[in-house]
Amino acid sequence: MERELAFSTFLKLLELPDPQKAATLRGFRRGGGFNYWRPLQVLATEVASRRLGLTEIQSKVGTMAKGHQRKYNENALTCLLKWISRKKISLRSRPVKITESFGRSGLRVRLEPELAFSADGHNYVMHIWATNNPSLSDESLSMGLYFFRRAFRKTIKDDVQYLIFDCVKNRIFAEINLFDTADEMLADQCTLLDTIWHDLEKADRRRPADDRPGDRPEPPRI
Repeated sequence: MERELAFSTFLKLLELPDPQKAATLRGFRRGGGFNYWRPLQVLATEVASRRLGLTEIQSKVGTMAKGHQRKYNENALTCLLKWISRKKISLRSRPVKITESFGRSGLRVRLEPELAFSADGHNYVMHIWATNNPSLSDESLSMGLYFFRRAFRKTIKDDVQYLIFDCVKNRIFAEINLFDTADEMLADQCTLLDTIWHDLEKADRRRPADDRPGDRPEPPRI
């Protein structure tokens, strides 16, 4: 069984304690849903190019989302607007979306960077993290950025540096911040998630056929 996760959801999964990892993966096995961060992904380039101010952000997000989804997407874009106001950048074309397998469990991670730009003679590709809970540790950011960079280096041969903008804490996590052990930590997480997924598969096989994954409403894909 394959399931596709957004990169933000993958980062969240890395951060969760093991029991919550199992509960989250159990939900993923029942399918996917809507893309919670679509307004952020669609509008980030317009904000970074300074074509959208605060009023325009509120108006455009309001046509794309309601309730909490609107609130958190607006917050993320407003944070990006503040950050970009202090920078001198030149926007570049964003990389084409790719999906990357994670382990043997059937999990695939969807990578859609919100921004690509040049600044101070360097080229960057950036993911924007805007999820309030959980707060990402440097360990999870290191694993995530290592995975992000490794995936795109297969298709992007230019000299590019990779970033995660944690707009909840208003900070940039760059390659210089990567832990030396990021690859080892990521491998450990891969083994753990494979084990949890395998255990869930065994449990599903023991359940009645009419109560297996795919027979219930799909949760949101975020």
